[in-house]
Amino acid sequence: MSKKSKDLVSLNHLPGILLASAAECERWIEAGLIPVAERRTFQKRGRAFEAPMFDPEVVAQLAAEVPVWREQGGETLKSAPHGPRRGGEQQPLDDAAHRRRQSVLASVRRNTGLYVAEDIRRTESGRWKPERVFAGYRVVFSKPMQVLPDSPPIDIAIEFAFAEPLEVAAVVLAPARVEHAELAAASEVLEAKIVELRDATFEACAQELASWREELETYLVAYEDPDERQAILGGIQVALEKLDHIHASDKGGPAGAGRKLRQKLDDYRSKAAARRLRHLREAQIREASGYERYAAIFPVARSLNRRFLFLAGPTNSGKTYEALKLAREAETAEILSPLRLLALEHYERMIEDGLPAGMVTGEERVLPEGATHIARTIETLDLHRAVDVCVIDEVQMLGDPSRGWAWTQAMIGAPAKLVVLTGAPEAIPLVEHLLAMTGEPLEVKILKRKGKLRVEGVPANLTKLSRGDAVVAFTRRDVHDLRTRLVAAGRTVATVYGALGPEVRRAEAARFRNGEAEILVATDAIGMGLNIGPLRRVVFSTMRKFDGVRERQLTAMEIKQIAGRAGRFGHHDEGVVTALPDAGAYAQVETVIGNALKGDAAKLRGKAFVRPNQETVLSASEVLQTDRLGRVLRHLNDTLVAGHPDLRMADMEEMIALATLLDTVDMPILDRLSYAMAPVDGREQLAVELLLDWARQHALRGRVHAPDFGVNTDLLKLEARVKIATSWLWLAQRYPDVFEEVEAVVDLRTSLNAKIEEKLVATSVSHRRKPDDKSRRDRGTNTQRQRKNRRGRVEADAGEAKAQRVRGR
Repeated sequence: MSKKSKDLVSLNHLPGILLASAAECERWIEAGLIPVAERRTFQKRGRAFEAPMFDPEVVAQLAAEVPVWREQGGETLKSAPHGPRRGGEQQPLDDAAHRRRQSVLASVRRNTGLYVAEDIRRTESGRWKPERVFAGYRVVFSKPMQVLPDSPPIDIAIEFAFAEPLEVAAVVLAPARVEHAELAAASEVLEAKIVELRDATFEACAQELASWREELETYLVAYEDPDERQAILGGIQVALEKLDHIHASDKGGPAGAGRKLRQKLDDYRSKAAARRLRHLREAQIREASGYERYAAIFPVARSLNRRFLFLAGPTNSGKTYEALKLAREAETAEILSPLRLLALEHYERMIEDGLPAGMVTGEERVLPEGATHIARTIETLDLHRAVDVCVIDEVQMLGDPSRGWAWTQAMIGAPAKLVVLTGAPEAIPLVEHLLAMTGEPLEVKILKRKGKLRVEGVPANLTKLSRGDAVVAFTRRDVHDLRTRLVAAGRTVATVYGALGPEVRRAEAARFRNGEAEILVATDAIGMGLNIGPLRRVVFSTMRKFDGVRERQLTAMEIKQIAGRAGRFGHHDEGVVTALPDAGAYAQVETVIGNALKGDAAKLRGKAFVRPNQETVLSASEVLQTDRLGRVLRHLNDTLVAGHPDLRMADMEEMIALATLLDTVDMPILDRLSYAMAPVDGREQLAVELLLDWARQHALRGRVHAPDFGVNTDLLKLEARVKIATSWLWLAQRYPDVFEEVEAVVDLRTSLNAKIEEKLVATSVSHRRKPDDKSRRDRGTNTQRQRKNRRGRVEADAGEAKAQRVRGR
């Protein structure tokens, strides 16, 4: 009767039963001396494999046969004897053979001084489990050899894998006892084999090196400039210092080792030449762009004897008022602002003062004939219109990785006799560093804050805020959460955050300024010049913000910029700053805010940000011989100002990503550059898809349809649609003949903004009824319900009576 399947054992149990090694058991199973009871399929690491199972009782009875099997050495086995195998055939690792090979190798190492070892590999092609197999030997030998002309020799190391000679295999695999003389003879055979391989390999390498040097000389003749030839040789020399072992085997033989060495050298030569060509291209691009002498890019500014006045001071110090006064008194002036909203305010103020004013932003141009004073967003600076005074507001934006390039361009290139800077005193070191490039004079005037600013000793209670307080958060979600909680507490709220269009932000600020809203909930957008009126207290909801890369603590400059909006001069004797309990332990928060207000924030130092202009992109495209804008911008990003002592590249990752997508559109590279620079949020999939669609319409038909959006949707979608309409208008300024329906899109954006403002106003006031109103409403509802129930009962009775009459008939 056969053994039950659950009583069988696996191969792992056989060495313990037979008192033999695993390798011996495997050979006896393969020869059929140990019967297999059955084969079973197992699953391991997602792979199926078959393993033999054995009857332990049968195996135990065979234990007495083990000495006989060992003495016979396999002569009576049913399978072929385990003698020497053909060269290159892998053999299961045998303990006895391994010990004999180690004895042979010890003698070879001692006599030759070379590193020689068994080539043991792990394979999963075994019958039922992975196994370690002997594949031959590996030897490493090296020799100093001449590679480059007129250069010292370098060590060439060859790692050679070869099969075990048959004479050696006959000794190490012999089933009977092996004498010491036999092992010594095997060592001599193996040593002779290794010496033969070494000599033949180095001879083949020497021949290949001689041929390669001749080709290298011919190759270098093509370079007329000795410096270029030396640069290529230097690049090869640097690569040779990192030359690793050349891997060879008896499959390719010694000649194969020489060919592999030559392939490596050819690769080093190609890379050195490519590196030199890349350096030449980078030098050509830098020379053509002029970024190595950045100030020379702006010839109009260099033709004027410019001087600089830096009005440095904290928020509420009157620096903007002083700067605008200088601009109004000049015959011609330009005012550069960081936001379209601020440009609009400056424009309207100049119109009120009776000045012939104009306004230029990314998406609109108001330039009446004879305009002498123009308010602009800083990116729209006209580098060719010389004026008497140019005001550059919020100059600390030089340190912004995304937009700082515009302030760098304005400072170095603004064509004005007097350039007036306004901003935080922390920007003074970077301003001085930049002007050292031009050698132009700088006067710094430090302004003090008008009115005191102090930190409250206790945290603020959100439900007990005073009229005129502003609560500051740093995400749209937190702003709406705070707004909802305040409205639920019966307060009227105005809301300002970056995702809102300038018109809505302005309307919300006006509601707060006029007293229609008691509390202002805003992001740090209020820290940059927005006219929010007499604000007495700033309340931080948190002391941390996400800056696009990571969540971090607010910097001292950010705290000063936001907190400084409290205590408007002429309306309040002092400004007050505090925080909500959610911001953390108040003792610590109070200390952080106090230190920021009293001490100096970190100075802006180091290099200024720049971005390639159209001429640079066009030059790089010609030098690189490609019109793939994504590739050109990536090359410029990595190389244009690399190593420059004063400049560094602005963050262009989103622009490069858009350019790579736009490379699928068949249009000139400069047109694709304009689309890649459009104010589109790369995280908004709909906005990116529409941008690509506009580019395709532009390329195919020369005309782009206006977006057609409805206004009846949620707040988030309305905000996204306003941004899309703004992007369309931005492109319309650059391609007026392609984007023709400007008035329709302006009307659409106005409608979207009106709907956003309507929703904000509608949800900014609590609609909870007073208790008296609620009781009257409930009494009225109860009366109606009673009448309805009475009418229902009458109708039910009438229906029942009618049914009864029918049954009676």
